[in-house]
Amino acid sequence: MRPILLEVVVPMIYNLDCNYRPHRFIFDRLASRRNDRRSCENEYPEDWKLAVDYVSNWIREITDLYRHRIKIIVIDAQSPAGIWKQVRYRLFKFPAFIVDKKLTYVGWDRRQLEVLIDQRIHA
Repeated sequence: MRPILLEVVVPMIYNLDCNYRPHRFIFDRLASRRNDRRSCENEYPEDWKLAVDYVSNWIREITDLYRHRIKIIVIDAQSPAGIWKQVRYRLFKFPAFIVDKKLTYVGWDRRQLEVLIDQRIHA
């Protein structure tokens, strides 16, 4: 039995590490003072950070629940692939889940997502 594919389309939070050599070079040229260099992560709204944490925990729980029966791919909603998925599957809110390229679910009800996954497993 091949595993069910679960694609998770969600906006991601980026943390630009200023210690990474190419980034440090750029920031040294752009920032006049060291305190101008702040993590991009601090610029996101608190509710967005909480939502990303919640989805991360949710993905871990789904992985534990379905183990070898599921393959999960997380897609940044702001990436070209994420934008394509939004258009292709008409996903207008987040988090959005695509189950085996056939069924979609948008929202926070874990039970509804599990029902869709179970449908694909038993199909």
